Amino acid sequence: MSVDVLTLHKSWPISAQIGRTWFRWRSLSPVPLFLMLFILPPDFSCSPVQYVLLVLSVLLAESLRLWAVGYAGSTTRTRGETVHQLVHAGPYRYVRNPLYIANILMYTLCGVIFGFGLLSLFIFIYSSVEYYFIVSFEEQILSKTFGPAYANYCRSVSRWIPAFKPTFSSSDHKFSLVAALRSEKSTLYSMTAMLGLFLLKSYLLK
Repeated sequence: MSVDVLTLHKSWPISAQIGRTWFRWRSLSPVPLFLMLFILPPDFSCSPVQYVLLVLSVLLAESLRLWAVGYAGSTTRTRGETVHQLVHAGPYRYVRNPLYIANILMYTLCGVIFGFGLLSLFIFIYSSVEYYFIVSFEEQILSKTFGPAYANYCRSVSRWIPAFKPTFSSSDHKFSLVAALRSEKSTLYSMTAMLGLFLLKSYLLK
């Protein structure tokens, strides 16, 4: 079942309408933040042990992304406004937006790695606001597409706070590491670019 979003979005809450626009440009949204990380002078520097812990935390966040994408597939990369399947397997049994939680963590941790305090806090708030609006938009589509099934899922699974154990029965979707890695190529490229920028900045500040 598909939803003709063009005829529906004007009746949506303002948060969903804002989210619709932000959703379309979400891949460019972090670019100004990353430029600030490179251009602005850092507030502090981490110890080697702190760097290791921060990098491990980034990798854990990316592992959460891989886990989620391994079930949801490449549809997480599209800018389309039609959803064909309701995924509630893997991490989606614990929380409804694992990808966005991972993104917020990754962006914020990158700020700390680059040596920023207040800017990292700003990145966290900015990313949280961004995904609040995007989720508001996506929930309108999911609600219109899947109706009571999605409403039942929302009643059982939190939007942002992960549960310690699954709170909903699993859908039939199977995890595919190959599909996850294929879909995550752009994210992995971005992480490599961030590492390059960090090393370049560290060299220039010597």
